[in-house]
Amino acid sequence: MDLTPVRGCRDFTPKDAIARARVTDVLRSVFQKYGYPPLETPALENFETLSSKFAGGEEILRETYCLKDQGGRDLGLRYDLTVPLCRVIASNPRLAMPFKRYQIQPVWRDGPIKTGRYREFTQCDVDVLGVESLKADAEIICLAQDAFEALELPAKMKVNNRKALNALLEKAGVPKEKEVQAILSIDKLRKIGFDGVLRELIEERGLEEETARAALNSFKEFEGKNNEEKIALLEKKLGNCEGVKELKELLAFSNSFGVQDFVEIAPELARGLNYYTGTVFEVYALDNEIKSSLAAGGRYDDLVGAFAGRERVPAVGISFGLDVITAAKDFSVGESVAQCFVVPVKDCFDEAAGIADALRAEGVCTSIDLLDRGLGKNLEYAAKQGIPFAVIVGKKELKEGKVTLRNLKSGEEKLLEAKDAAKIILG
Repeated sequence: MDLTPVRGCRDFTPKDAIARARVTDVLRSVFQKYGYPPLETPALENFETLSSKFAGGEEILRETYCLKDQGGRDLGLRYDLTVPLCRVIASNPRLAMPFKRYQIQPVWRDGPIKTGRYREFTQCDVDVLGVESLKADAEIICLAQDAFEALELPAKMKVNNRKALNALLEKAGVPKEKEVQAILSIDKLRKIGFDGVLRELIEERGLEEETARAALNSFKEFEGKNNEEKIALLEKKLGNCEGVKELKELLAFSNSFGVQDFVEIAPELARGLNYYTGTVFEVYALDNEIKSSLAAGGRYDDLVGAFAGRERVPAVGISFGLDVITAAKDFSVGESVAQCFVVPVKDCFDEAAGIADALRAEGVCTSIDLLDRGLGKNLEYAAKQGIPFAVIVGKKELKEGKVTLRNLKSGEEKLLEAKDAAKIILG
C-alpha cells in the first residue's frame, strides 16, 4: 500500500501546522482590523457554477477536479474562493452593501507542481462588494501592505488595469477576439520570459509574428521608469483611456492611504482569469528565492451580477497564498503549542495534575508527562518540542507549596508559587 499523500497534496506535521497557523493568525488579525468578518463555503460546488462562462475561464477549467455524486449530479472541487463568494452574494440579494468578508479555506487545481505550488492549497481571501469607487481597491492595497509588514516579509505589489492592458493590445494590432487568449500568454511573462511568450502567442494563440512582437515590445518601453513616468507613457500611447484614468485615480487614493512606496505600476501584468474587469495586482517577495506571487487579485465588477442575472455588483479582492508565503519564509516556532511542560517527580502525579489544571486556569497552555519518565528524559523531550518552560513538581516543592520553574533555553531555575510561575511563563 502506498502511504504517501496524493501527488500535489501534503501532510503537515505539528511543526509545519503550527507555522501555518501562525501565518493565518496574523492574516486573520489584519483582516479583522479592517472590519472584514469571516465567511465559509463548501469544498464542493455544482460543476455548472464552476464552469459558468462568467467564472474562471477555459484555462482554469482544465485544472478543475470533477466528480459525480451517488445521485448522478455533476460536482467539482472549488478552484478558488471568488466564484463561491459570488454564488453566495447572488443567492442572498438582501445582504447589506457594501459587503465585506475574509475566507481562509483550501482550494484544488489539477495543475503543474513546483516549489510553493501544489494541487491542494489554502487561500486567504479578502473582498469588498458594492463599492464602485477605487477607494476600495486602495484599501485592499493598504491591507496587503499591513499584512506583509505584520508577517515581517518584505514585499512589493505590482498593479495594472485590464482596460489599459486591452487598449495596449488593441493598439499593437491584436484582434479583439484573440485578446483573452493573448492575455493568458502575457500573464506568463515573468515565468517563461519574452521569447517563451512570443513563441506561445504565435504557435498556440494564432497571432501573426509581427503583431505578437509589437504587443510584447510595447511593454519593454516601460522598463526602468517610475510610476509617474509609466502613467505619462501610457497617456501618450493610449490618450484618454479609461484604464489609464483609473490607474491614476488608484495611485492618488494609494497616496491617501500611505502605500505609494508599496505599489509599482506594471503595464504587462495580466492576471489570467477571465473575470477581471479593471484593477489587477500581484505581490512578490523582495530578495527571495520564491518568485511566484504571494498574493494576487483585482476588480471583478461583472461576475456577481452575471451569476444572479441582475444588475452589476462592483467587487474587488485579493487572495493571499498560505502555501507560497510559508515557502518564502520560515515561520517555525517549534513542534508544540504548549508554553510549559509539567514534570511529576516520583509519585507526585496527582498533585502535578492539579498544578497543571491551575496553570491552565491562569491561561498557560500546559502539557504534562503521561509516561512516568525520569526528570532528565522529560526535560530533554520538552526542549526538543520547543516548549520554553518546565514546571517540576516533587516532594520538595510540594512541602513548600511551590514549584520549580525551569527555563529550558537558559537553564535558569526558580522556586516559586504556581501563580507566580504562570506570570513568568505568560511574560
